[in-house]
Amino acid sequence: MKYNTILLDFDDTIVDFYDAEDKAFHNMAKHYNHYPTAKDFQFFKQVNQAHWEAFQKNELTKEEVLSHRFIEYFNHYNIEVDGKEADVIFRDELAKAPLKHFDTTLETLDRLSQMCELYIVTNGVTDTQNRRIAQLEDKEMFDDVFISEETGYQKPMTEFFDFIFKKIGNDKRENSIIVGDSLTSDILGGKNANIATCWFNIRGKDNNTGIQPDYEITTLTELVDLIEKG
Repeated sequence: MKYNTILLDFDDTIVDFYDAEDKAFHNMAKHYNHYPTAKDFQFFKQVNQAHWEAFQKNELTKEEVLSHRFIEYFNHYNIEVDGKEADVIFRDELAKAPLKHFDTTLETLDRLSQMCELYIVTNGVTDTQNRRIAQLEDKEMFDDVFISEETGYQKPMTEFFDFIFKKIGNDKRENSIIVGDSLTSDILGGKNANIATCWFNIRGKDNNTGIQPDYEITTLTELVDLIEKG
């Protein structure tokens, strides 16, 4: 078998992050008597994405991302907020939001766990991600969980992956593959770490980044075929 170790992103790979983010954002906004439309939510997503991409490039600290994204969003509507307060409310709502999986995700992960070692590798805040991951059914399918804040590094930094392989064994690197929805985080990170990469493109996005994954799938069941065929 060519790949026997799978590093799986969490948000928008194992779980539908859009669903949780939507619930958390609207519940947070109510605290400021702000009732966003679908267009407003899309604007927040753009602001949020830009901040996290800046973080991945080491242009912003995590603390700056977490607070400034809300300050920038609410400033657009002439609403003054404490960015740190808004972030605490948002992340608490995010952690409480029920997990929603894509079709056949759990069944597919169960099949994969019988063939490979599975690891969750996710950027984000430790407390929030731990609370969300705790909701997963059959958590024993995963051999370990790596959250960027705990490692001191984030995808796509090489050091993030070095930390992982130091823990699980550097000999596993050659037969490892990372699977995730983000080209700039998961796929670039995998390339930086010299491991195989698989873009989970369930939302049918165009790739305008110049970052080329080794594989592209739209469902996790395709990953089973990829692993079995080697």
